[in-house]
Amino acid sequence: MRNKNTSILKAALIFAVLFIYQYTYAQKIPQANIDELSAKLDSICLPLKSAGIKVSCKVMHADFSKVLYELDPEIPMIPASITKLITGAAAFSKLGANYTIPTKVYTDDNDIKDGIINGNLYIKGYGDPDLNSGDIQTLADEITKKGIKQITGNIVADESYFDNVYKTLSGVYNSDTGPSYWPYVTALCLDKTYGAMSVGNLLSSNLSYAGVTVDGAVIAGSTPSGVKEVAQISHSIYDVLAYMLKESDNHSAITIFKLLGAKYKNTPASLEDGQDVIISFLNEIGVDRYSYEILEGSGLTRYNKVNAELYMKLLKYMYDDRFLFDYFMNALTIAGKDGTLRKRMIGTEAEGNVYAKTGTLNSVSALSGYVINKDSEILIFYCVMNGFGGNALDMRAAQDDVCITLAGFSRK
Repeated sequence: MRNKNTSILKAALIFAVLFIYQYTYAQKIPQANIDELSAKLDSICLPLKSAGIKVSCKVMHADFSKVLYELDPEIPMIPASITKLITGAAAFSKLGANYTIPTKVYTDDNDIKDGIINGNLYIKGYGDPDLNSGDIQTLADEITKKGIKQITGNIVADESYFDNVYKTLSGVYNSDTGPSYWPYVTALCLDKTYGAMSVGNLLSSNLSYAGVTVDGAVIAGSTPSGVKEVAQISHSIYDVLAYMLKESDNHSAITIFKLLGAKYKNTPASLEDGQDVIISFLNEIGVDRYSYEILEGSGLTRYNKVNAELYMKLLKYMYDDRFLFDYFMNALTIAGKDGTLRKRMIGTEAEGNVYAKTGTLNSVSALSGYVINKDSEILIFYCVMNGFGGNALDMRAAQDDVCITLAGFSRK
């Protein structure tokens, strides 16, 4: 009992010290500095609001949750592709930074030492959005290195890790993003475009070219239990999420959304399974369930709804995870350097100091993430505009001005 009480006392003391430290540290930002920052940000955001545009903006110091600015933070907004911040954060948090997404080849022949597969060869996808033609060649090479010269059965392409709703929410809601924008999503997808049968056909062709005789056909099907693994290829979750976030890849985001559903809910995973995992994750970090709606992971739908508080809690949660944060932050697009921000804020204090995610739909423009300020401290920000009608250039310029202002902010 004494040891337990001692541990509780130590934990209480640590909490008290951290609270006092954060409270004291927060007082080191002079109110005059905050007022000056607010005036500058108002001068950027309020003219847009006066013009009838919905503008929601919030800024918070990452170390102690001190709110430095807010404008209509509670109003629901269409987030567009900053939805991918939620998908990416959930994937890093749930799967871990060292997770790899495999694609595996199996056989139902338990003895292949004779160089003949007496049965089928199965290629099963586990939701790798970056599976490419080169990967299939690598799998074919691995199979031939095992001395395989003949496959008496079929090559079975298995996409059963996900359901067969390939086009996500295309055509589901009125006045939503058009069908041509929705990517084809399956658990076994080749070069972000082609489905499972294309994977199977390419594997068959590569094997034949390498001198392996394939007696059967390429068919769609499921991998039975008790099979033997022959080869596998995988991509790291960091590489997948960095591409998704930096290039705002919709196919990757919806695939990862479903992958989370498959890992933590059901297989074959549906969109609803992915939704359940995201809801659970946001509940864990303290986001009010009735304050948002996330129907899919890319932001293509106009029926996703968020507010500033969700992003403050999300980005703060990732910031506080000292192991994951470096991965998460560096997976974001960097102003003036790469991704969708490569041409923005060049030559300003914000260049190289903004790590964020962009979002664009018709009459929707968004930017949210982190800014390194003049004190080399991190600020969390959210800046979203809805209902502006024409093109988003003026909205992006305003977001850039917000980031430049924050990069130049000092509490000293």
